[in-house]
Amino acid sequence: MQMTLRFRGLVSALSLSASVIFSCAVAPAGATEGLAVGACVSVTHQPGPARIVMLTPGGYVVQAAGKARSEALNWARSDVVSGPCPGAPTKAQLAQPHKCFPSDADGAGGAAQRSDRNVIRRTLTHTAPADSDGTVTIHFQSFRTGANRRWLRSDGYNFASDQSKPIHELRVVFTLCTDYRTAIQLRQQERNFECFTAPTQEHVCQESGSTGGMMPDKSQYIPKS
Repeated sequence: MQMTLRFRGLVSALSLSASVIFSCAVAPAGATEGLAVGACVSVTHQPGPARIVMLTPGGYVVQAAGKARSEALNWARSDVVSGPCPGAPTKAQLAQPHKCFPSDADGAGGAAQRSDRNVIRRTLTHTAPADSDGTVTIHFQSFRTGANRRWLRSDGYNFASDQSKPIHELRVVFTLCTDYRTAIQLRQQERNFECFTAPTQEHVCQESGSTGGMMPDKSQYIPKS
């Protein structure tokens, strides 16, 4: 009987010791419990000023400095510690556009570019439904038009073209603006296009291959507030 009690006592002691060790192992020293919405924090895997915008079971939704609320991420409470508050927007940030520009008028480049601009605008822009976001507008920074020429054997056969009609090339630099609910996205791109007449006699412009000296794409995500 004494041996049984001693054995049981040893098992209980070992179980208690294991529980204490396990509890110590899973509770990080820097973890902060009981933080409220609006608290200034930092995230272990994403250091930097941030703020709690929502509480979730066992976690915090954290909005990092310079990010829109829609970009806030849910982190386990063990990853979130008290930290510095996000600073006020800088002059450069306040000077950034916070809403999308309207698309350029098709005639902005003169009569010679009207058809090309119209086709590219209709291809790359988008109007979102009234109850949704994602409207895309376009602004042209540079629009270089090549002379009309006849089709060459090196162009290959394009089923979308009437090759009895001339073709011309474009090199265009433009910025697309996508309007989201809480932010805008600006994408500056440089692209080559070939413009020609389709068998239906419609004017068509298709993106063609890249050539040397073209600028890399640039993208910027700007919160509205």
